[in-house]
Amino acid sequence: MKEKKIFDALTEVRDQYVEEARTTSLKKKQAFTRKRWTIAAASLFVMLGITAMTIRNGFPFGGNAGSGGAGHTEGSIFMSYAGPVFPLTLKASDDDIIAERNISYDFSLATEESLRVWGASVKDSYILSNSSTSDKKIMAVYPFAGSFMELGEQLPVVSVDKHQVLPELYAGGYSGGFTGVYGSDNPDGSENILQLDSWEGYKSLMEDGNYQNNAFSPYPELSQQVTVYTFTGFQAPEEYDAATQAISFTIDPDKTMIMQYGFNGGEYREDGFRRFSYFVPRPEQRHRSTKLLIVIGDDITDYNLEGYKNGACEAGNELEGVSATVTRSVQDLSQVMRQLIGDFFEQYDSEYVPVVSKDMFLGAVTEFFYQYGLLSESVRDRYQYGMVEDIISETNTLDRVFYLEFPITVPAGGSITITADMHKEPSYDFYCSGSDNKGIQGYDMVTRLGSNLLFARLTAELISTERIEIVRQNFGFDLSQGVTRVELSPGLEHYYLEIRPLE
Repeated sequence: MKEKKIFDALTEVRDQYVEEARTTSLKKKQAFTRKRWTIAAASLFVMLGITAMTIRNGFPFGGNAGSGGAGHTEGSIFMSYAGPVFPLTLKASDDDIIAERNISYDFSLATEESLRVWGASVKDSYILSNSSTSDKKIMAVYPFAGSFMELGEQLPVVSVDKHQVLPELYAGGYSGGFTGVYGSDNPDGSENILQLDSWEGYKSLMEDGNYQNNAFSPYPELSQQVTVYTFTGFQAPEEYDAATQAISFTIDPDKTMIMQYGFNGGEYREDGFRRFSYFVPRPEQRHRSTKLLIVIGDDITDYNLEGYKNGACEAGNELEGVSATVTRSVQDLSQVMRQLIGDFFEQYDSEYVPVVSKDMFLGAVTEFFYQYGLLSESVRDRYQYGMVEDIISETNTLDRVFYLEFPITVPAGGSITITADMHKEPSYDFYCSGSDNKGIQGYDMVTRLGSNLLFARLTAELISTERIEIVRQNFGFDLSQGVTRVELSPGLEHYYLEIRPLE
């Protein structure tokens, strides 16, 4: 009989996991509630990924570091890619609206105490002109790359004619993965991988418009009635620091699915046997005491509770005196998930405090379950064990494109100015990698990806360049000659700038 055992020996340090991870873009299956969020009414969450520890694959290549000429046509592939700055677009295209765009990168130090330049203050500015004889009342949309976890730092400030506006935020599906974006499955069960380590990945993701359309569609709902087994009142002999309790039972995998929260190990057999185990929480670990099994479909019948000296749930390793109270209830799955999301946020502290509503994050978690979790028609291998923490964590940390929507009025024969101000983190290679790009920061912009605007003019400028040198670019800046403002070609899709801070 084949069996598979899983044991998370690192559970006791989960709250120390701080590495980012990425996953793929999503497509809705159902539509019930609108996923709108007014920024002014948002609540604050503390989110920290607990299992996302793998960084995106990517390797630097390209021309040698030089004086900043434009001969290096594509830019470097960085290990950590921050995504490009995207252009403004309109919710519905309008041929009477003509646009001019200027993007500026300000490399001044954040404070006088700063030791080096890291990131740039970006001002992405637009003049929209109306060539018709009627006022145009339309919805503008500003996309930006980011994640829920870092949303507080990444959120652009949008102004119309120098007056700040409060857009509504929409979250697109997942933009990145541990190895890239998952494409359609092949007949042999493998997956096509689209790397998101450069702007071309975003181009493949967004250029047909479906990604943005999905971002504005409603989230699915978790309306299923589920059976929940809640574990409380934990007891174990004090001399066993890793005392473990396990629950075991047998299901029909065609009729029953099990989600788990707060468990550390599992055993899965082809005959339907399941064993889930957890380290018995100590009194000082009460914040880790939430432990639930969620049964979707036919309920389990008989189950056994066993105690063990440690995480090895094997014959000969049993331990007397291990116990817990198990309470059975029937609940709506969305209610359970809302509870677990709240519990997750309480358990894991983080320096990242993203601004996001509970409903929006629940919707994104729900979307994840329908696309890749146990509620998907084709569950990804890494989510087949129903670990709810993984879904919550990765919903929080993984990259996506957000959209800010706001109304504008462009007067007949007149124009308005729109600006988006943001701090843009650079793309970079890790210092321990031995890369030739060590210490180099990359900044990308795209001129028309995802936009339906007609651009009559594009310009770019650099501000506060005393502390940087340009290594590679295709903008045409020349710091030695004082050329810090340049005209760009609307026909060129992608511009890149790679700089090195001066000591």
